[in-house]
Amino acid sequence: MRHIGSLPDQAAARTFQVWLISRNVATDIELEDDQWAIWIHEEDQVALARSELEEFVADPEADRYRLAQQAVALQKRAKPARPKRSAARPRVPGEPWMMTPWRRCPVTIVLIGISVLATTVCIRGFDRDRGALEFKMAYEPVMSQLTFVDIEVRSGEVYVPIYNLSRAWEHIRNSFSNDYEYELPDHGVGKIVRGQFWRLVTPIFLHFSILHILFNMLWLRMLGGEIEARRGLYRFAGLVLLIAVVSNTGQYAATESPLFGGMSGVVYGLFGYLWMKQRLDPASGMSLPPSCVLVMLGWFVLCWTGMVGPIANWAHTFGLASGMLVGLLPTRPRA
Repeated sequence: MRHIGSLPDQAAARTFQVWLISRNVATDIELEDDQWAIWIHEEDQVALARSELEEFVADPEADRYRLAQQAVALQKRAKPARPKRSAARPRVPGEPWMMTPWRRCPVTIVLIGISVLATTVCIRGFDRDRGALEFKMAYEPVMSQLTFVDIEVRSGEVYVPIYNLSRAWEHIRNSFSNDYEYELPDHGVGKIVRGQFWRLVTPIFLHFSILHILFNMLWLRMLGGEIEARRGLYRFAGLVLLIAVVSNTGQYAATESPLFGGMSGVVYGLFGYLWMKQRLDPASGMSLPPSCVLVMLGWFVLCWTGMVGPIANWAHTFGLASGMLVGLLPTRPRA
């Protein structure tokens, strides 16, 4: 660097520095002995910088210096727009269906992680004869906090405090009457009405066998990743919450038993959403894996026959219906 001269105050030195930078002359200023020294980076620009310094000292109030400062100030204020996360490319008809990369579906990953964690926390062991997981219902408070209503075990038998949806709705409706006096019970659906709203969602994280959680997580990964990458994480999270509440509430209202869980209601909702988008809104760029419709509907019917053991069929039904209804809505572009 070469020193070409000094200016008496910092304001003048900065003004001159801005002017030289606007002329593509790399410049530094430093305080030396009560003077602001001007340093030029490139040797071949020293002569030009000295000439400009002479002109500046002769007329530091010239309009060109003021305009150069204003231009630099505007550039600093105009912050570059934060690059948006690019949406996944719409699928081309006829191309092989490929699973969405993990990096594009963080909410799906979180849902899988919570499901594995919640199920693991509640496992007591593995029953080899039945090929199913054993859960700590007798002494594990975590599971009772995740079910739709609280459960207890008395003398080895599962006990469910009775306060169902119809009684809760009757209480809410009658509570608007001034002469109605009734204390909301601290059990059953009463806990949800009192504020434990997470119970409307958390049953989706409980799974009761190895095959149960593997099957649900695989479908969640495929279908959830497809939607999240193309609709955005916030819309996807909202869709999952909506389907979870509808499917869980529908299952409990139909059976009045909290002994259900799993992501399958949400999975069927995501399937229904994608099914409608693929058929009625191909411009959305979303599609189902090959043979998905046949597999999902075949399993849906098989579960209702009762040939595969206890299944939360109403959660499947309400989840599928809610997902299809949302899928019928027009697709809004991502903001």
